[in-house]
Amino acid sequence: MWQIAGVLGAALVMGGVSFKVYYDRTEAEKDALQAELQTSINNQQVLENTIRDQNNRIAQAIEAQKQQQEQIQGLQEKNREATEEVSSLRQKFARHDLNNLSLRKPGLIEKIVNKATKEVGDELAQITDPNR
Repeated sequence: MWQIAGVLGAALVMGGVSFKVYYDRTEAEKDALQAELQTSINNQQVLENTIRDQNNRIAQAIEAQKQQQEQIQGLQEKNREATEEVSSLRQKFARHDLNNLSLRKPGLIEKIVNKATKEVGDELAQITDPNR
């Protein structure tokens, strides 16, 4: 009888040791899985922040592009207007042959040039006046 009790006691101790080994191993696996889960959560947060920042940068780039496009259109309109003005001036000068006119009426041309020169001089004096 003592032999049966000894065998059963040894089997009980072996069962307890086996359970303790199994319990320790599963706890270690749970801890490892918990650490992996926390790492995954942290990585997800970093990824979400990165995506949000990139989306904000994209939105800013699109807005900047829209503003540049508006500026380009404004400059193109001013360029068109300047081209029309240059064309108009060329047509006016083409209609008036100043060489021929200055040979036929030198006094008229001199009077016009002197008047324009005086206006430019007065305007320059007014712009550069330190008392203004």
